[in-house]
Amino acid sequence: MSAAVTRVDRLPRPRRRRWPIVLVVVVVALGLLAVIADRVSLYVTEDAMAGEIKKQGFPSKPDVTIEGFPFLTQVVGRHFGGVRLKARNIPAGPLSVTRLDVRATDVRLKSDYQSGTLGKVTGEAFVGFGDLAKAGGSEVELQADGPDKVKATVGAFGLGATAIASVTKEGNNIRVKALSAEGFDLSDLGDDLDFTVPVSGLPLGMRFDSLSVTGSGVMLRVSGSQVKFG
Repeated sequence: MSAAVTRVDRLPRPRRRRWPIVLVVVVVALGLLAVIADRVSLYVTEDAMAGEIKKQGFPSKPDVTIEGFPFLTQVVGRHFGGVRLKARNIPAGPLSVTRLDVRATDVRLKSDYQSGTLGKVTGEAFVGFGDLAKAGGSEVELQADGPDKVKATVGAFGLGATAIASVTKEGNNIRVKALSAEGFDLSDLGDDLDFTVPVSGLPLGMRFDSLSVTGSGVMLRVSGSQVKFG
């Protein structure tokens, strides 16, 4: 009986097959390579697109972010659901737009994969109080006083006098108009708190739709459609 046991113990054990492990490693490696290729293609296309979009009124290349994953499947169809554009210090007529943040949807590329059309563009353009006053030829210091009003400190009087003015959209202009004053007549201000600043030459042919007063300036809501680039 013991001899039989001994013979069984001496039988060679079956070798474990390692091909499932190798297959998993290969699949993971291929997946990583695909992701890397997707990201590299994304960055190259974003940079090329930024260079073409710059020609549509930007002083320098905007920061372009193509949304969605994976990227390569969108490239095959030459259609992106969303593209984010950010830029700073953009001239818009006499105004200087401190920062611009817009999102384009239904973006379609031509066969060169660089030029194309932005279906719809919406976003915001920020103008600081200092730039607004300068563009209006005013020397007053402005501060927020609600969603559509500003408070002006009139230093010329040396008394810390203040005035309240409305900030509204009139056509394609920002209209600043004095409403009330403390310690002096509004007529003493002259044009320092009664001026109109045109908003023109926005990049991508965008229009100025509405505005609101924020803590440090005026936020313009802007939009455009069927904007060609490249």
